[in-house]
Amino acid sequence: SWQSILDDWKRVFGAAGVGGGDRILFAFSFGPFLGFWSAFESALQMGSMVIPAGGMTSGARLRMMLENQATVLCCTPTYAIRLVRVAAEEGIDLSNSRIRRIVVAGEPGGSVPATRRWVESRWPGASLFDHHGMTEVGPVSYQNPNHPGTLHVMEESFIAEVIDPQTNHAPGPGQVGELVLSTLNRTGTPLLRYRTGDLVRLSTLDPKQLGCDQLALDGGVLGRADDMVLVRGV
Repeated sequence: SWQSILDDWKRVFGAAGVGGGDRILFAFSFGPFLGFWSAFESALQMGSMVIPAGGMTSGARLRMMLENQATVLCCTPTYAIRLVRVAAEEGIDLSNSRIRRIVVAGEPGGSVPATRRWVESRWPGASLFDHHGMTEVGPVSYQNPNHPGTLHVMEESFIAEVIDPQTNHAPGPGQVGELVLSTLNRTGTPLLRYRTGDLVRLSTLDPKQLGCDQLALDGGVLGRADDMVLVRGV
C-alpha cells in the first residue's frame, strides 16, 4: 500500500517533467504530514538528489537551495510566495536560482490563475505545477502540462466519481460536486467510495483538447463540503 502511494507520486513527478537528474528541495517541516514524506521517498526511488529542509528558517532554506543548485522546489503555494518575500528582505537574488519547477499542493493556489502568475513572475525560469492528494489515499491528481488549472485524477489507482453532496446524485454539466474515490491498488488500506469532502467541477473540455483521457477537474479543488481547520499552516 505504501509503495502504491510512492508510485502515484512518481506519476506526479513524471507529469511535471521531474526525474532522476533533478535536485529536489523539500521546503517543509518533517512532522506527521504524509504528503511530502511520500514525495521524499518517491524521489529517492527515482534517483533524484533529495534535499531535506525541515526545521530551518526561510532564509536558510533559500541559501541551501542556491548552494546545492536545486532544480525543483516542493512546498505549498503560499510558502512559495513567502520565500519570494524573504528573499527580498534578506537581499537574496532569485535570478541566481536554478529552480525550474515548483511542485505545490495542500492549498488551491496552484490552480488559481492570479496566484500562478504572481509566483511565476517572481521566480525567474520556474513554472508552477499543481497536484492534490490526501492522507487517506495519497496523491490523487496532477496538473495537465498544457492546461494549467486542470487536474487529472490518476485512474490507474482510483475509481473516481463526482456527486452532489446533498442528493448523492451526479451533478449536471459544469456544476460543482464532491469527489468520491475508491482505491484500486491498496492491500492494507483499501477505501470504497470514500467521500473526500473536496468540491470539484468536471472539465467540459474534450479529452483530445487536453491530450489525456484521465478524469479532468476544471480549476482543481474548488473548496470543501465540510468545515476546514488550519493547524500550523496545514
